[in-house]
Amino acid sequence: MDSGFDLTGTARSLLNIEIKTIVRDNMTAEPMPPLPHALLDIAGYYAGELCALGVDLAIYFAAAPADPSMITLAWADNPNSVSELLTVCADTFDRLRWAAKNASKAQGPQAVRITPAKRILLDRIVNNCDAIKEMFKRLDPSTAQFIGKTRAQLVGITIRRGSYAVQVDDLIALQKMWDIGVEEIVAQTLVHVTGDITMRVREALGRPGSETLFAIHRQSIDVSVACWHYLLDVIREIAGATVRVLLGRTG
Repeated sequence: MDSGFDLTGTARSLLNIEIKTIVRDNMTAEPMPPLPHALLDIAGYYAGELCALGVDLAIYFAAAPADPSMITLAWADNPNSVSELLTVCADTFDRLRWAAKNASKAQGPQAVRITPAKRILLDRIVNNCDAIKEMFKRLDPSTAQFIGKTRAQLVGITIRRGSYAVQVDDLIALQKMWDIGVEEIVAQTLVHVTGDITMRVREALGRPGSETLFAIHRQSIDVSVACWHYLLDVIREIAGATVRVLLGRTG
């Protein structure tokens, strides 16, 4: 991990916080794995969702594929898995991006499976794949040992977190993508440092019987805001100490 500390960048990242509530049937409760495995996890989430929608993803990962933007979308009742073809590279996310983009624009009888909720999810896949492709342009040379590797090839490598560097902003963005995956968000609250609050909730959350879930979201907001205030105080103290040291040196 990059050991540099960017006080300005950190303070800027604290200008607002997002609190999301996701409902799912089960969870592993595991922390995000090292960078290459996290990238393949994300690619796997997106590939699995596309196949579940009936997208024939194999044509995007053919042995000698054409430009993925030029591939014609095809549907299949039971698409073949492409998990063994996913590699740690920008090209993998480019192909997933175009598959999701084409699926979101699909017309005809097959497009009925793309509900409004699924269309939003496909947009998330497109946007996140674009962001990850940009991350690859900024990766430190120390990550070259992982580029182009499949999951099977990574298993044979001992990955030590200190053996590679990642920009903090990229690591934070990747953590968010890994945490959310392809889950549907039922409630989201955005709190700005100016005091403005924006809350978005699924329509179902306003119906009778969802009071417990809404209460959980409210409690999450309270905890997050309290932690946020603490972090702002820490940044304020660090900034003040830095100024005092600089004045002491120049005085």
